[in-house]
Amino acid sequence: MNSLVKTWAEELGFVACGFVRARKMTETLEPLKEYIARGYNADMGYLERNIEARIDPSLLLPGVKTLLVFLAPYRQKESQPEGLPKIATYAWGLDYHIVIRNKLYEIVRRIRNIVPELKARVFTDSAPILERLWAKEAGLGFIGKNGFLISREHGLHNLIGIILVDVEMDYSLSLDIKGGCGTCRRCLDACPSGAIVEPFVVDSRKCISYQTIESKKKFCDEEYCIDRKGYIFGCDICMDICPWVNRAKYSEWNEFAPLFSEKTGKKIVEFSKEEWMALSEEYFAELFINSPLKRAGLSKIKDNLEP
Repeated sequence: MNSLVKTWAEELGFVACGFVRARKMTETLEPLKEYIARGYNADMGYLERNIEARIDPSLLLPGVKTLLVFLAPYRQKESQPEGLPKIATYAWGLDYHIVIRNKLYEIVRRIRNIVPELKARVFTDSAPILERLWAKEAGLGFIGKNGFLISREHGLHNLIGIILVDVEMDYSLSLDIKGGCGTCRRCLDACPSGAIVEPFVVDSRKCISYQTIESKKKFCDEEYCIDRKGYIFGCDICMDICPWVNRAKYSEWNEFAPLFSEKTGKKIVEFSKEEWMALSEEYFAELFINSPLKRAGLSKIKDNLEP
């Protein structure tokens, strides 16, 4: 079954696939509670809920035996023109939740052709599950000091998809990845707001991604007022500075290429501040209907354009 799943994953564009036995990650419970106690989750209250489910996949799928973990590449060959409002690369194209989830469902469908009674659930940043840690345990990489999964072969610009299944797999095909950041601290030093307060720990209150997407407050009202370095949605600074970033090939997933606006004749990464400010709610809803930017909304993005 492993070889079949790996073949299907490659056909669907995933650059890596691993298999890990389901277990309760008890060792993560106290660090997670400490993270929340320090307020590092900011006002993302959902991180405080379902803590037990985050460490125990059997609470997401009773009887789960295996986690199938996949990496979807999104690194783009082009870059945004200098001086324009910046968008994190993962958000240039279609919403990865939709794109990856559909591909995972296709893999589930194919497995069910062989195991009709299969019970399965699919996730991509959509449920209380420790995706990066499971990807590490599946042999797909190591956790960097910036908190991201780093693959020796595929760098950092990868999104993670997970399938929980109630069947045993061959776990011997998962590689034991050795690696780490060593003495490197480029990401800590490069973060303009000091959000990486110590290796592997990010204070969301100081994070540009949190501030431009999740925070419901205006920046001037924030206790933590930060320089957003031109970003209006997300941030790539701590990833782009990483020495491992160039290990990745450019993504061949057309879904992650920059959205194009017929109305302006431009890709969204080419929009000026004035063009963003001129967008109406109606056209924003039309253009970004299947985009990650929909999460923030036009009003939030316009707030982010202000210095």
